[in-house]
Amino acid sequence: MTAELNLTADARIEFGFGTVKTDKQDWMYGVYFPYMAPTMAEHGLAILAGFGVIATNFAAGAPQTGSFASWPSAAHRAALHSDPRFLAVQPDRDAAMDLLSGGHLFQSMDDLIALNTDKDYAVIIAKHEADITDPIFVLPLAEDSPEQVFAGKSIILRPWSDADELLLGGAPTEALVFRVRFSPSAR
Repeated sequence: MTAELNLTADARIEFGFGTVKTDKQDWMYGVYFPYMAPTMAEHGLAILAGFGVIATNFAAGAPQTGSFASWPSAAHRAALHSDPRFLAVQPDRDAAMDLLSGGHLFQSMDDLIALNTDKDYAVIIAKHEADITDPIFVLPLAEDSPEQVFAGKSIILRPWSDADELLLGGAPTEALVFRVRFSPSAR
């Protein structure tokens, strides 16, 4: 199967990842997301593609899932995070997560990317993107990203290869690597 990643140049692409607690998955996917979906859409959030994390060298935990999402601007994301409807459920959302990393906004481009949901991909965050061959895209961190831990770095997407296996064994400070498989839905 395939999933499409529809990028637009005037947007901000958010890369987020985490782990939902096993006993909270029904609540997260059956209550939180259905409740918040209209509010998220009102603020311009579009989930572009969800993925499962197969392996990573992320030092602060082992995320299980993630997504690429699109915002019209960093200000739209900030508005959602100060919306009373979000603030009312944020403590429950945070308590449902073993790990959550978001707020990483990258510049975008105009492209429609077909992703094979039966193949693995590398999501790499690194400074030396010129050293990464055969990228599907290379997107630098946006200056207005609320999280700046990846300042001076770009996010790179490419089909998984043996070279990525080597990067996966390296220091995450040099290249943060996620081996992912995209799902046909945003979940």
